[in-house]
Amino acid sequence: MAISNLARSLAVALALTAPMFGHAAVQYPSQPIKMIVPFPAGGQGIDMVSRTISKRLSEITGQSAVVDNRPGAGTIIGSSMVAKAPNDGYTLLVMANSFTVNPSIQSDLPYDTRADFAPVALLTITPHVLVARKALPVNELKSLIELGKEKPGSITYASIGNGTSPHLAGEMLKKLAGVNFVHVPYKGTPLAITALLGEHVDLLFGNLPDVLPYIQDGRLKPIAISATQRHASMPDVPTMGEAGFPEFESNSWYGIVAPAGTSPEVIGQLNTLLVQILSEKPIRDSFAERGLDVIASTPEEFQAWLNKEIDKYAQVIKDSGAHID
Repeated sequence: MAISNLARSLAVALALTAPMFGHAAVQYPSQPIKMIVPFPAGGQGIDMVSRTISKRLSEITGQSAVVDNRPGAGTIIGSSMVAKAPNDGYTLLVMANSFTVNPSIQSDLPYDTRADFAPVALLTITPHVLVARKALPVNELKSLIELGKEKPGSITYASIGNGTSPHLAGEMLKKLAGVNFVHVPYKGTPLAITALLGEHVDLLFGNLPDVLPYIQDGRLKPIAISATQRHASMPDVPTMGEAGFPEFESNSWYGIVAPAGTSPEVIGQLNTLLVQILSEKPIRDSFAERGLDVIASTPEEFQAWLNKEIDKYAQVIKDSGAHID
């Protein structure tokens, strides 16, 4: 799904907003909404996006929308809670790439990723930035790979957890570059970044919003960004393609799903609310400053996206040999 769909989605939202609040809002929501985020609170893009949306959702509807962080087991704990929740639209899952990775890397999931959830909207997407600890004696990807080949197994890369997109990004780079970097998983972004700042690990594929402040203050070194073009906040940092790997693609995206069986009417009303929120200029501008591109998809577009991502990561895991550490 292309970002160009944003314009159409916003037009639909603006057309529907007036009648919705005259009638449909009485039907949904009529009670508090719980937004389950299967990652730790604070320090990462998904938490910021969730809290921004929940605050605005509360203001618009007059009903409380609360973020409930339920991290653990590679996002399985929070996801399982929503899969088993009543399908009335009042318990939602704010999820990321790991939702579509888990079917291929985790055995015995307590839910069916394709069957037990109803897509609501793809919210935002952001590229990964390969960052290094300040004292690592490399400043660009070529020298990093050379060092990795000179000293196999001596370079470590952090991730925000097994089966997350930063984990798989590291595995893809290992495969493409023919190097043996050692994976060190942490329980969430704050711990991974703290380890990198403390020089306990060497590298991290971080979400742009999460690592940008540390790049700007000089505490982390950017090596390359996984995007089609350089980012305005760090114009001197090359893309992975410019650094020699045009086939490399890695990012994080955030979306919302509900339990399977949630009525299409509720899904539609909730999607309209989300698209309206994401159409507001202050929110779009705030997200853009942090490196987040607004998508604001329809439920149908998000379903197609999820199917594509599940298939994509299945192939990535097969090709890279990624596994749970």
